[in-house]
Amino acid sequence: MYLQTVTALLLVLFEIIVVVSPSTMDEIISNAAEDAHQFAFFQGTDEKPIVKVEMDMVFTPEQWEEIQKAAETDGDSSGRYRRKAIRRSTYRWPRGQIPYEYASNVFTSTQKNEIQKALDEWEKYTCVSFRFARSSDRNKIRFDNGGGCFSNVGTVGGTQIIGLAQGCRYKSVVVHEVGHAVGFQHEQTRPDRDNYVEIVRQNIPPHLYYNFQKYTTRTVQDFEVPYDYRSIMHYGAKAFSVNGGLTIRTKNRQYQSVIGNGKQLSFRDIKLANLMYNCEASCSNKNIRCPGEGFVDKSCKCMCPGNPIKECSETDTGTGTGTGTGTGTGTGTGTGTGTGTNKCADRHKSCSAWAKNGECAKYKYFMSSYCKQSCGICSTVGDNKCKDMGKHCDYWQNKGYCNGKYAIYMRTNCAQTCNLCSADSTRTDTKNLGNSVDNENTGSASSHTGDMDASNGVTSLPSLLGLVIMLMLCKLMH
Repeated sequence: MYLQTVTALLLVLFEIIVVVSPSTMDEIISNAAEDAHQFAFFQGTDEKPIVKVEMDMVFTPEQWEEIQKAAETDGDSSGRYRRKAIRRSTYRWPRGQIPYEYASNVFTSTQKNEIQKALDEWEKYTCVSFRFARSSDRNKIRFDNGGGCFSNVGTVGGTQIIGLAQGCRYKSVVVHEVGHAVGFQHEQTRPDRDNYVEIVRQNIPPHLYYNFQKYTTRTVQDFEVPYDYRSIMHYGAKAFSVNGGLTIRTKNRQYQSVIGNGKQLSFRDIKLANLMYNCEASCSNKNIRCPGEGFVDKSCKCMCPGNPIKECSETDTGTGTGTGTGTGTGTGTGTGTGTGTNKCADRHKSCSAWAKNGECAKYKYFMSSYCKQSCGICSTVGDNKCKDMGKHCDYWQNKGYCNGKYAIYMRTNCAQTCNLCSADSTRTDTKNLGNSVDNENTGSASSHTGDMDASNGVTSLPSLLGLVIMLMLCKLMH
């Protein structure tokens, strides 16, 4: 009897640990990186260069140049905002059909099953479809290791890699990366993001602040889909944090612990994909009008917010929230953020191993910010002198990158080489980076959080462990 009781309580304890200590999407992606190079801006080869931003989004130089040119004209005459889907239709897969293949000898059958479950989710809720690639397919996806989690945005021609290192091979992560391949960008970079979140600048390394660039109304498509805190494409509250403090603070405080924790497509993710790929095109009735936030799906039915969607009923007459978010404009009353307690702590689980492999010098732009303790550079905390933070700055300057499509990166990583050390040169050009909070209050969490942990919105793990142990003892005593 005692053994059964203890076993049952241990199972409960295990479930509690799983529930209360989740990793946000950005944390999973960061922890999956096999080396610090995964966080570099310039990647690829001289023959096939790529730009990698926001940890997992890969762009061709042509795509990135288009985005930066569009950033020079912020907004458009209509004053309307655009959704997170890439704007140009040439980056969408024809007829929504995506051929794919697996790299040889990389994935186990269990891991392939996780990938298949992610593809099934996209197919279940949208008209995007996947099939094994044929030899005649010129454009296709290849699932490969890649050293981290990443994907191109949309179709770029030829074989494009979705990188799934060991730590990425879970359904939710694959759904996220496939979302990029479908054409989605990150929710927190939407043009209207400043209405819903604040970027806490002081908790982000200056030379990595370009990862919070907003995309303009000229580069992402308008589908009239509201901002979505629950989107699987949203990063968590501490993405790129250098000190453990918040970097993304929701204006509606009830969603602070929601962002970054999506494990499946949200209603608005699904709606966006259906509109983006015109899933209702095959419907004979072109005049279907759905209530509230509802949309017409591939089966010509009106779908409304559910878990994540449901067929609309007569009661779905308002805008509703469901898996959506409302306006998200509330201001809240407290900060509940903190800025960490140890400025010299390592901020990545692999810092020690990477330092032993010589990556402190090899990838100093990342290691100097996130692996200070392992790299033994704690004395440099607070050093804001204008200097080069990136590698090969002379090379990039000679290629003309101090201006133009890579200017945002070069201003903060190659300031000395680009002769930008005067005045306020070490600060990132904030155009299209949006409103940010430079000085974050570090007081205690507001009263509405109660006994919740301010960093993730859940009761602290030690408290729960103590509660479970007490329950076990009570059971055994009786």
